[in-house]
Amino acid sequence: MKRLFKWILGLLGTFVALILVLGIVAVIFFNSDELKNQLVKKVKAETSADLVIEQELSLGFFPWLQVETGGVILSQPESFKSNKNLMKVDQVAASIKLMPLFSGDIEVGSVELSGAELNLMRDKSGRSNIEALVNAEAKQAEAVSDETTDTESSEPGALSLDSLSLKDFTLNQFDYGGKLSQSFHLTSLTVDDFKPESTTLVSAKGSLQAGETQSEWGLSGDLWVGSDFKQFKVSKLNAELDGLSEQLQTIGLTGNLELSMEEKTTKLQHQGNVDLNGQPINIQLNAGFSTFKDIDVKLSTERLDLENFLAATGGEKAPKQSEVADLSPVADFLKRARIKGQLDVGQLILKNATFNNVSANLRNKGTTLFLDPFKADAFQGHMETIASVNFASQPLALSVQPDFDNIQIGDLLAAFFELDKLSGLGELDLDMKTKGADVKQMLQNLNGTGNLTLSDGAFNGIDIEKLIQSGLSLKSLNKENYSGKTNFANLSSNIKANQGLIELPDFKLNSPVFDLVGKASTNANQESLAGNFQLILKGKLKEVVEQKYPKLKDKKLPFELKGTWAEPKASIDIEAMLKAEYQGKIDEKKKELEDKAKDELKDKLGDIFNRKKGKDQ
Repeated sequence: MKRLFKWILGLLGTFVALILVLGIVAVIFFNSDELKNQLVKKVKAETSADLVIEQELSLGFFPWLQVETGGVILSQPESFKSNKNLMKVDQVAASIKLMPLFSGDIEVGSVELSGAELNLMRDKSGRSNIEALVNAEAKQAEAVSDETTDTESSEPGALSLDSLSLKDFTLNQFDYGGKLSQSFHLTSLTVDDFKPESTTLVSAKGSLQAGETQSEWGLSGDLWVGSDFKQFKVSKLNAELDGLSEQLQTIGLTGNLELSMEEKTTKLQHQGNVDLNGQPINIQLNAGFSTFKDIDVKLSTERLDLENFLAATGGEKAPKQSEVADLSPVADFLKRARIKGQLDVGQLILKNATFNNVSANLRNKGTTLFLDPFKADAFQGHMETIASVNFASQPLALSVQPDFDNIQIGDLLAAFFELDKLSGLGELDLDMKTKGADVKQMLQNLNGTGNLTLSDGAFNGIDIEKLIQSGLSLKSLNKENYSGKTNFANLSSNIKANQGLIELPDFKLNSPVFDLVGKASTNANQESLAGNFQLILKGKLKEVVEQKYPKLKDKKLPFELKGTWAEPKASIDIEAMLKAEYQGKIDEKKKELEDKAKDELKDKLGDIFNRKKGKDQ
């Protein structure tokens, strides 16, 4: 940023200075072609780029030096190969008062620039065309400084500007493949009555296009510039970006901003608010831009509602999603950034969940942003996690290690997945990674491990006791069997996730009348359920079953779970177990009868053989 700003100022300064010097000479003798040739040679020598001025230079004299021209084109530097020009300007007009120049002062009447375009791009090594241009200019400056020695210093003269007007300025940014990634357009910028060390009102507006999305922006504020042109302040800043995306309609920035350009770094400070869809967040920013971008930021707000930023998920059918936003500029920024910060939110609303007393430390490592740790009160308990987001991944790659303590699991499931099938108080520890733009996509890409422990809960929509009673009477199941709930004292299991297939391999459930042991799974891609368990009866229910079916005494009943998230179904095949119990005795009796029949047949055959033998004798 520093290099780009200094280069633009340097280029404009060189352009104006040459016009001033040559313009004074031109009072005596004016030659437009000669003046253009001098400008072209100067730019070529300092930047290695080719300058073309298509229109004639038009000069006016006393009491103002008036300059007008157009068709100004600056090519890429020699070391940077591209068929796109670095910059072009359709029209330039400026007026400078001549007499104050003799005392070292510069009084500019007005500067008007319209139809300008600046193309930013990088080569295969990652170097930008601005860097190539600035490096060439720096080498030339070093060579000149080696040949000359300053014997005395001179104080700069005063500078004043009646008005500055920029119209239709476009800044295009291209990716490594030469494809346009985003375009920043300045419709108009107006500055009146400018003088260093004094405050001047500034206002601007324009648009920003990224992919198929076009946003409108505007800003205003009081501008203050130091006499050395290295200190900038904007007070009462009011900036707004509208229509950034379907979820994020408006971003606003208010407050006071300071920019200082030092020898090896540019420092930026801002205190004020950043608004997300009209929700203000207090921001304190300190940043340094040099080889790396060092950013220290503190964000705080009483309430932040993120519901509108998330797509609909869970049981309801999600609406058609808009094209995923291109976050490569964020990833590019993070590559050369070192971020640390703090986030504090009194109440954070995320879909149907509310997190209170939220705090998080912010840091990054390359393109990955970490919240380490993230703490909050939620789901009637407390949670703490280390979370990260990799902005270089498409879709976004997330990693979480949440530790939920004394939470109501039903509140969590209802908040994120719109499910009301399970409730209970307990703990949930996860170490998971996923990718996705919404909760459903994240579940479908979920990988990792964890464990779940609940107490004093219930399964809603399944009444296992009714299922057992139906099995005892061998009745067919009906809706009543799925209309109640199954209360439990304790539930526990490890968790394994692989591309959305979530398994509970050692599921255990304890209730007053039975224990359930086995394994279960759910497929987030199909929203299906599956489980095979052993049902161990206890108490009065055990007595009732064993009185009616003595052969089931101390036996484990087979229990099966299937169906979907919305409609889970369970079954107990008591009839099959009873058949299996008696099948052994049936098989034993059958074998006994078969053996007896074989013996009788053998005896009969023996008698027939003996009688035949007797006759033959």
